[in-house]
Amino acid sequence: MTPTSQAGFFALQFITDIIVFFFVIRVALRLSMANSHSPFVYAIARITNPACRPIARFLPHSAKWDIAALVWAFVIQATYYGLMAMILDKSYAPFGLAILSFSDVLRAFFNLWFLTIIAEAILSFIRPVQTDRNLSFISDLNRPILTPIRRFMPNMGGLDLSPIVALFIIKLSEIFIVGWLQQLAVQWA
Repeated sequence: MTPTSQAGFFALQFITDIIVFFFVIRVALRLSMANSHSPFVYAIARITNPACRPIARFLPHSAKWDIAALVWAFVIQATYYGLMAMILDKSYAPFGLAILSFSDVLRAFFNLWFLTIIAEAILSFIRPVQTDRNLSFISDLNRPILTPIRRFMPNMGGLDLSPIVALFIIKLSEIFIVGWLQQLAVQWA
């Protein structure tokens, strides 16, 4: 493979990952019921609304799930694999392509939560994230994951170890679930 084709593949994958990540963030913000008055939440909505609003009319409505954003994340990921198959002269079975696309969207969720938990832990040394209007979306995103863990963690005198436990669980889940799905996709490819 030439450096030019490698650069092209990298650019295509990078652009796909960024677009999918925006839709995944939108879904995660809805799931966590993040404060809609946060500037970040508003920005994500403005960026993704042109794509999500038209198809949201035809999809089932849910208060917690942004199904239109999920559909877009899946379609964009599947399109990426379809383009790669055409460029590399490979073929994917439709079911294998669907599982592979689904596993990558799921991986984006795991990566989002992993990164936001690290960001919240680092920012907690600088300023409380929960009280900062611009950063409160981070604690909103992490609350559904960290709250159940905090219930079972012993009181360590002000030291919160729940982010470490959450990071471990997230990575272990990603390795197991996404890895299993990708193996299944290879069998169906």
